[in-house]
Amino acid sequence: MAQFLEYVKIALMNIRSNKGRSFLTMLGIIIGISSVILIITVGSGVKNGVNSGIDDLVGNQIMISCYEPTEQGVDIELTMEDFDEIRRTIDNVKEIYAYSTYSTHISNRRGDFETYLIIGTPGMDVNYSDQEIIKGRYFTDSEYYAGAKVCIIHEDSAKALFGNVDVLGMPIEFVFYGMPVELEIIGVREEEELTGVFAYLADSMEEALGYDSRRVILYLELPDTVIMSRFGIEKPAYSYFTVISETAESQHQVAQDVVDYMEEKFDCKGKGLISVESFGDYMGQINQVLDYVTLFIGLVAAISLVVGGIGVMNIMLVSVTERTREIGIRKALGARTSSIMLQFLSESAIITLLGGIIGILLGVGGAALICKIIGFSVKVSAGAVVGASAFSAGVGIFFGLYPARKAAKLSPIEALRHE
Repeated sequence: MAQFLEYVKIALMNIRSNKGRSFLTMLGIIIGISSVILIITVGSGVKNGVNSGIDDLVGNQIMISCYEPTEQGVDIELTMEDFDEIRRTIDNVKEIYAYSTYSTHISNRRGDFETYLIIGTPGMDVNYSDQEIIKGRYFTDSEYYAGAKVCIIHEDSAKALFGNVDVLGMPIEFVFYGMPVELEIIGVREEEELTGVFAYLADSMEEALGYDSRRVILYLELPDTVIMSRFGIEKPAYSYFTVISETAESQHQVAQDVVDYMEEKFDCKGKGLISVESFGDYMGQINQVLDYVTLFIGLVAAISLVVGGIGVMNIMLVSVTERTREIGIRKALGARTSSIMLQFLSESAIITLLGGIIGILLGVGGAALICKIIGFSVKVSAGAVVGASAFSAGVGIFFGLYPARKAAKLSPIEALRHE
């Protein structure tokens, strides 16, 4: 151990005596390690940000859809009573709801606005959007069943239509398939603001395409019973709806239980009339793609490590040439071949290890800055840091092996003759 520490001490002395050359030797390693760490860390941050965003918006959601009844002669449509029974009888069902989106226009003295109507069942309250109701409330089950003419307006829509958000109790009118509909506003949902990279992309799109990418579009949420009653439909039925499981782990079982319930109710087992789509499956595919992209770019960046390693080998060969006489004296005094070899290996390993540490610090710092700019949280992989440190030292040993062997095999007589 003492002998090894002596090798390290000698190696550090040689590095300090050639600071400029040692730093330039490290530079390739620093660039390679910092690039790999930055790419892996940013990739992990983007992946976590995407997962978090998708999970907040559609986490644990299972989309159930049925084929058109005319195809197989089976009318598969669930009512609100079926939704209630599914909640009661199937474990781990947090919520079940259905909604549809339609477009129309609303006009007043402030202008003519493109409008989207989100019409559905009470369950979409906390699942359609993760933005809070900041004024008023959502429509209740009793209002839904009674077909109450109420709606929830989004904050930016209220500002555009009325000039402020104090709109509770105000009427709002629109035409739906040629039929006039008047509703009372009972709630205001918080405006969803674009941040970070998404705001930047919106600005870029506006500038590049020459239109206002943030133009005001009105959003209204209302019970579908209001619209159904206008067309004389007393009991809405749904062939397309969403089930929310309590946990991500229970998604597949919940989906299977709902399908079993529907196949038994409509006597269509094995006919393939019910389709299931889980956002958990989509997230798994997205994560796989992100992992592949990160791995590919990381491997490309790792090429610079090979270049850096070749630089280490070149400098160590120069060092062997410069210190040939020193090697000859040490061997003449009894130094073993293995001792000479370990000395040069220690020097190359320390150079690349120091370069690796600097590269890790730069990579983590750069990743933190980039993640902050694009609006994602940074998550440093301990495995990547440890792996980068070990790899950088390994590069030094691998590319330092040939110069070390060359130094160790020098003949003492020939070395002492060297000027």
